[in-house]
Amino acid sequence: MSNYIYTNPLDEGYKQFKLTKKQHNGLFKYRQITWRDKYEYYYNENEILIHKFANLPTIILATILFPFYLLFYGLGNFKELIKEMKSGYNQKKYGAFSVDSTTNGSDTYKAIMKIINK
Repeated sequence: MSNYIYTNPLDEGYKQFKLTKKQHNGLFKYRQITWRDKYEYYYNENEILIHKFANLPTIILATILFPFYLLFYGLGNFKELIKEMKSGYNQKKYGAFSVDSTTNGSDTYKAIMKIINK
């Protein structure tokens, strides 16, 4: 079993903010938002955290396709498939998301702070 424990950035002094899809795609050339993504953004005086999750339609689609996964991968992998489904439903609990960060002084940090402080 994993020892992973999610730590909410808000509990560590970060503040949450929002970016539009257009703002996000303009700032992050290699992290464009697609139909299956959901992002959360946090900042403090030193860095900006970008959390990327699977959104609700993606989770629903995976749930609908679950019987086909079972047929394709076989019942031998049933426990692993259940674990994957659980991690999709509880992404923060199981660490099934990605985090990027940018630090104070970078061009991206400065651009985001301009958006926040408008």
